[in-house]
Amino acid sequence: MRNVVWWFSCTVAAILVAKSSGDDSNLPLLSLAQGQARGSFMTTQNGRQFSAFRGIRYAEPPTGQLRFKDPVAASAWEGVLDASREAPKCIQYDPIVGSILGEEDCLMVNVYTADVNAAKPVMVFIHGGAFIIGSGNGGNDPYGPKLLLDRDIVLVTINYRLGPFGFLSTEDAEAAGNYGLLDQSLALNWVRENIATFGGDAGSVTIFGESAGAASVEYQILSPRSKGLFHGAISQSGSTLCHWSFFDNIGHRTKTLATFLQCPTDSSRHLLDCLRTKTTTEILEMRRRFQVPPLMGVFPVVFGPRVDREREFPFLPAHPRRLMASSNFNHVPYITGINRNEGAGFLTHLLANDAEAMNGVAKDPSKYFSYMLGLDSVDNSAGRVAEAMELLDAQVPLDQQLTTLDEMLSDTMMFKCVDESVNLFGRFNENPTYYYHYAYRGTISTTMTTGVTADLGVSHGDELLMMFSNEFFVATVTDDDRRMSELIMDLWTSFAARKVPQSDLMSSQWQPMDRHERRYLNIDANGAVTTGQDLPFHSRLPFWNRVLNTPAAKEEL
Repeated sequence: MRNVVWWFSCTVAAILVAKSSGDDSNLPLLSLAQGQARGSFMTTQNGRQFSAFRGIRYAEPPTGQLRFKDPVAASAWEGVLDASREAPKCIQYDPIVGSILGEEDCLMVNVYTADVNAAKPVMVFIHGGAFIIGSGNGGNDPYGPKLLLDRDIVLVTINYRLGPFGFLSTEDAEAAGNYGLLDQSLALNWVRENIATFGGDAGSVTIFGESAGAASVEYQILSPRSKGLFHGAISQSGSTLCHWSFFDNIGHRTKTLATFLQCPTDSSRHLLDCLRTKTTTEILEMRRRFQVPPLMGVFPVVFGPRVDREREFPFLPAHPRRLMASSNFNHVPYITGINRNEGAGFLTHLLANDAEAMNGVAKDPSKYFSYMLGLDSVDNSAGRVAEAMELLDAQVPLDQQLTTLDEMLSDTMMFKCVDESVNLFGRFNENPTYYYHYAYRGTISTTMTTGVTADLGVSHGDELLMMFSNEFFVATVTDDDRRMSELIMDLWTSFAARKVPQSDLMSSQWQPMDRHERRYLNIDANGAVTTGQDLPFHSRLPFWNRVLNTPAAKEEL
């Protein structure tokens, strides 16, 4: 978070008016230092009433001269803010739906609470979407509060800048990048200053996120700009060490985008001045030219996090691996883990529409696999891709090799990088680091959102269906689903409250990683058990370490 002084007092008064019908004055009203905000009432899945305050601004609109700059804390507003509805998504081109969504003025938080007179643990969720798409909303994104608010927590979800608006950089002090991560940090500062008003304990804040949100959580752990803003962290299927979450060539891509838009590249200042005159649509339409149409979904991720040493006070002063190995990070209790078939979510996009995309990949597999495996910008890319593709049977169509494809994508996009992170945190974190492997296939899976009904396993994002309500479908439809939902929410919310994940549905404690022993919690239909056995992918990691030419993920503990 930018080192700015939050100008208003942290002393706030709260008023919650009892519910009645037909009169806005009887909806929940809070007095914040920024001004008054009127929310709405919602009801949990189990019938518990709670208050929702949505679309509250935590930063000034990042438009005009504030585009491609560090976020500025929001000023006060006049009158009573209507916080009864969600704010727009941050501006984005969604390649999955094929359209531009959202607005540039989007830096808002949503807060859900059942009791403003308490001091409950706070959980702040950071959404995923490859740093390109998504929002923290529950209406137009699947992060509704109606499951978690049955628990005694205060839930906060946030929006942050995406794509070029959040991560463009000239690799100098004019535009050092990482604006989306700085947005998250400023939102956490807003939480610290305001959450007591909502019945939250500012001294008990846990950040959690999935996919790019999981990597974002890890970035907040690593950043000196976020020191003291949270007290526990949970990363679900993502790491700063994944090839899609860390970049060292953003400056080149920024100049390429500027060239597309006929902006000068002779100086960073001239380039940025020109880009600030362009509409969001013009910028996002040109951003699409980096895409590998139309098969890759959100990949390649063109603009994302980077080391920003050019800043006087960097958000990320060194490579994530170096920060972990030097123990130079915010030491907090940490949960991180993976799902059994992380690659399945990507496979669904290849299989959708009668495997249209899969057929396209089959015509030029080396081109597309270079992006899938994160080899598009490394030395000897063609040779490494060819070696990786030897895992596939050239005599068998791609759509009949789903197990091998899932393993390749899971290994290279998630398993390898998350496993390396957990090993490093297990060694150097002064607080407990908990590792999990989620292997429960529910009745509903995220793979079904593309119309693919085949059972592809436990996909990327499947555990979110156990935690968040959404308007697309009800996930907890069987007794087993409901039991799994209770287990996951037990573990996450007990960790938020006491920094030790616990559940009465487990027969034994979840043991954290040890400097001398790898341990993880295996979660499947039979329950949850801590084990020290190798995960199935561990035997494949030496191959990928050689092909990808990266440090060994399974280091000695």
